[in-house]
Amino acid sequence: MALHRSPAVLFSAQEMNLQRLLLISIVANLVCLAGLFWMLADRQQPPAQLGSPVSAAATAGAGRAPGQAAPVERIVREVEPFHWSQIEADDYQTYVENLRRIGCPEETIRDLVKQDLDKLYDQRKADILSKAPAQKEYWKTGNPSALSRPSSATSSQMAQLDREKNEVLGDLFGSQGMAAINRPNPLARARSQAKSGYAMDFIPEETKAELNTLEREFGSELLKKMAQGATDAQDMAEIRQLRQNRDDRIATMLTPEQKMEYDLRKSPTAANMRLQMDGFDPSEDEFRDIFAARKAFDNEHGVVPGSSISPADAEVRQFAEQEMNNQISSSLGEGRYQDYMRQTDYDYKSIHKITQRQGLGENISAQVYQMKGGAEELAREIRMNTGLSIEERQIQLGQIQNETSISIQSLIGRQGAAALQTQAGGRNWLNNIGRVNPLPIVKPTFQVITSGTPNP
Repeated sequence: MALHRSPAVLFSAQEMNLQRLLLISIVANLVCLAGLFWMLADRQQPPAQLGSPVSAAATAGAGRAPGQAAPVERIVREVEPFHWSQIEADDYQTYVENLRRIGCPEETIRDLVKQDLDKLYDQRKADILSKAPAQKEYWKTGNPSALSRPSSATSSQMAQLDREKNEVLGDLFGSQGMAAINRPNPLARARSQAKSGYAMDFIPEETKAELNTLEREFGSELLKKMAQGATDAQDMAEIRQLRQNRDDRIATMLTPEQKMEYDLRKSPTAANMRLQMDGFDPSEDEFRDIFAARKAFDNEHGVVPGSSISPADAEVRQFAEQEMNNQISSSLGEGRYQDYMRQTDYDYKSIHKITQRQGLGENISAQVYQMKGGAEELAREIRMNTGLSIEERQIQLGQIQNETSISIQSLIGRQGAAALQTQAGGRNWLNNIGRVNPLPIVKPTFQVITSGTPNP
């Protein structure tokens, strides 16, 4: 039998069901809220403290997918800014050590220190030059170029400053550092070589600056000596010593082989040879052989323009010159030696100049020069013949002179012979042939004062 519930009973039953569902829903919501709170509390990071490093990973962690690798942390710290005063110092040694401590390249350190020293010593040089009195007496005579040069005392003071500066650099950087400082840049080397034309690549770079300084000092000292008037025997001895000092100092800088190569290019002897042998055109081997004989002679008997020596010294020098020529003749052979003697004899150059003006060939110059040699030899024999009286010797010498003049005129004409006899060289040797006691022959002396500067 079916049961029938009344509406009131049904309503009461429905009300009870709704109440039960509401209660279950409230409890479920509370449980969900509790779970959510627990999850949020478990994942939240502690807040960053003020002033602590900030991690880039902390800010990106919330958006990272599960299982993704954590990024590399980057710590950002504030660094104190660098200031130049941190490395400056009252002395150069500390200054250099500070620059090295911060990792400054050695080349940059040398540049900084040298630039600072150059500025310091240039100012000291300027102070010295500014104290020199200005030239006011425009009417005074003398060498015009001397006006542009400082006095010897001022030059000495400035040279002392250069030495002092180099000593400071040497103490700071040693010999290798000084070599790097003194090494010229490529443009300076190119200009130096273009100026003289002689390559000096066999000399170490660190030595070239020292040689430059030495050559300047030598040239200055020699100029000073020559400016004191005609040189006498004591002056000549001092000049020989000056040259010897130059050679000795160069020998301490170079090996014997390097010294020889340097002298062949830069010594006064080599420079004089290049002037005197113009027209002889020696080969390299001939130049070296002649140089060996000439250098030994110059070291002992070399003279400078304006020098005067006693008759006794002149005789010694003449004997040494003959020994030198014998050595050169042995090296060159007779034919080339005769050519060498002509091209290096001032009298031959005078003869050749006149024959050129007359439109005559070099063979005519050689013939006139040969006549000169023969006539001088005959005249010497007559002068030494003590069996003849002075009057007899004078007559014979006059005949030789007259015959020589006629022979020369037949070769180069009357005008050429007159020109030869009126010029200094011809007047000396041609007129001296007729004299029992010939006058001293004064010929120009080719002399290069200093050798210039080394090149790459």
